[in-house]
Amino acid sequence: MRKAGPKPDIFEPRSLDAKSAHEWRHLAAQVMGKRREGVCSNANNALEAAIEREPQSPAAGAYWLWTADNVARDGNRTQALLVYDKAIEALTSNQSLIPSIDGVRGALLHKAQTAALANDARTAIETYRALARRAPKHPNPLFQAGLIMEGARDFKRAADLYKKVANKAESFKTDDPAELARRGLARLSLPDDAFKSTAEQVVDAIEIALSHRNGEQLRRLISSTHFEIGPLGGHTAFETEALLEQLCSDLGSGSIEVDRKLIGRGDKKYLRTFGWRGRWFTGDVIFLIRRSPRGWQCTGCGIATPNELWLEHWRPATLRTNQPLPFELLAPWPDGQCFAAGGLGPFLRDQMIIAYVAATYWPFGAIVAAGIAFGLSLRDCGFGVRGFYYNDSSTHDKDEAFAIDFTRYRRFVPYDNIGGGTPVLTPRSGIVSFVSDGTPTGSSTDSNTVEIQHGDPNDPTNIDRYTSRYLHMEGPGQIIPSMMMPIYTGNRIGLMDDTGNSLIDHLHFSIHDRQINYPGAPLGGSVRPTPMNGEALGDDDSGKCICSTNVETFGVPEMIYPTGFAAQNWVITPVATAVGQTQPTNIQDQTWELLLSGVVLIDMKGVTTAQWRRETVLIMPDLSGPILQAAAHYGIPLPPGTSGSNYYCNFRVEQHAPFSTVSSIYNQGESINSGFAVDVFRPNPYFTATDFFTNAARNNLFSGIQVDAAVRDSDAYLYRLGYRITLVGKIVFSPNIIV
Repeated sequence: MRKAGPKPDIFEPRSLDAKSAHEWRHLAAQVMGKRREGVCSNANNALEAAIEREPQSPAAGAYWLWTADNVARDGNRTQALLVYDKAIEALTSNQSLIPSIDGVRGALLHKAQTAALANDARTAIETYRALARRAPKHPNPLFQAGLIMEGARDFKRAADLYKKVANKAESFKTDDPAELARRGLARLSLPDDAFKSTAEQVVDAIEIALSHRNGEQLRRLISSTHFEIGPLGGHTAFETEALLEQLCSDLGSGSIEVDRKLIGRGDKKYLRTFGWRGRWFTGDVIFLIRRSPRGWQCTGCGIATPNELWLEHWRPATLRTNQPLPFELLAPWPDGQCFAAGGLGPFLRDQMIIAYVAATYWPFGAIVAAGIAFGLSLRDCGFGVRGFYYNDSSTHDKDEAFAIDFTRYRRFVPYDNIGGGTPVLTPRSGIVSFVSDGTPTGSSTDSNTVEIQHGDPNDPTNIDRYTSRYLHMEGPGQIIPSMMMPIYTGNRIGLMDDTGNSLIDHLHFSIHDRQINYPGAPLGGSVRPTPMNGEALGDDDSGKCICSTNVETFGVPEMIYPTGFAAQNWVITPVATAVGQTQPTNIQDQTWELLLSGVVLIDMKGVTTAQWRRETVLIMPDLSGPILQAAAHYGIPLPPGTSGSNYYCNFRVEQHAPFSTVSSIYNQGESINSGFAVDVFRPNPYFTATDFFTNAARNNLFSGIQVDAAVRDSDAYLYRLGYRITLVGKIVFSPNIIV
């Protein structure tokens, strides 16, 4: 199966020959297309056919993983756990598809997340333990297992799990599982009355403390183990007792009001308060209300109007420097949409002007200030608090120093963040190397994250030098690609959201270079993702508005459609029941055997003598002829009207056996270098439709077969393909819905 040649392309894995690599690319695009349609498992028939044909292929483990992900995404989580086991077995025993990607680690992670979502705590913890053994340097598996045990109120086992990976010394990073484990261990010692059963109860307590300006009462409400602060549009960092004291002290300044309408989803809520006039806390302060495994707590604040004290506080002690990328990126969001790159500092300067005008020019200052904010909102990226840029905070330093938080606000409406739900698109083609999408929307337990490998354009043999990272996306099961899939510029990755340690919806984006060594960072240090859409993103470009030209592509594979049929034949007959098998009670329950054969015209011409031209041909034989013939012969009731106009004839597959072969060729120059081949054939992904008579959804509906054909030489022609398809299943009629 090994592909010859000293310079592999990133989409030509060395573990696969050319025809297998073609199928791998094609199936990946096919699966992503079905996931976009929301019928993930309809692609599994094609994946299973490829596995059955070559179970020892390096791609078989990837196909099992994609199949399991499809089953899990469709909500059949218990069944998905069994398929993940098949993926783990194949990935363990077969040759690696892409050596730099640990598929077993990915399959274990997805199995553990799926088990947790299915409330199968035992399987989830066992799998997280297996994952920890597989990746002993990663603390997250045992931290996640500890969360499950804490939620089950098995505090002893939770403590044992946390202790195995907990930091020895305090850290301020809210995205570090080892630090979260250390703080989770401390949370276990808190009394039950430190938690509330609902978020609204936390709101009530905060409102009472603020209305009475009772700093001591506020201090008791805020988590003593997980006190965190960050700017909206960015990330939080754990803070010190001194800053909690400052919050309680600033409570005595200004006339603070509470907007009781909670925003946010799932286990993460935001409570807006306004009117703060303290030294550190001014304007709007957003209290973070989160559900831990033991209940709801206020864990800290989001700063909507940070001042200079905050900027200095968040600046890392060491500022990193390095060179930009050797290639250009498109923006990772759809064409025509604009997002600001970082921008916390520029926002602060604008906001200080607004605040100065509002406070100075009484009695009309507030109106003038609102007018200034409205004017600023006319920008393409709108106006509102921004996130971090280069060398900002504990989440944009060290190996992540050149990460960027991208935010978007509604034009003409100041401070209205509309980034949530925006599609995240691939800015440059690559191979998906990591996917974590088991976190529900609004949860702070982990970020839904994707990583994509990109090759070095100056060294074709270095296919994994660069890695792009995309954090805080929507979940669970909402990320489109799986690990080990090729993905192309413009393909959708997922949707922007607020999972993990983020504060309101945004995209945390970074690119890493393995040649920039950094301790504990296998992906290498981050590099400036510039230029992006032709815009420079240098050290002084925080807040620059990047408008995308990245046109979304839908992952549907390119295929050749026959120009016609030279012949079509069919046989359809009822399937006899076996001894002891229940007889069908009506004709609709009858099982049929349908044999389709014929010849299609494709007129496929070769290109060069040195290279095969490989294409996938979609053969879709006529179904209405045999089904209407059976209806006439056996008295099957038909829907009113005409087939093709008022209804469609479909066949619901229970068994299939496709076949295709070369039928007609022409070698004009009779060259010895010419060649013709049918490499593989497989069923086209099934589709789902509504039964005309019952309105029930019917899946596994036949939609043709795919044939991977090849021709070599510039004067060689592959004119025709023959096919023979045997199907066993049931006849289904679906309505022709005219919109």
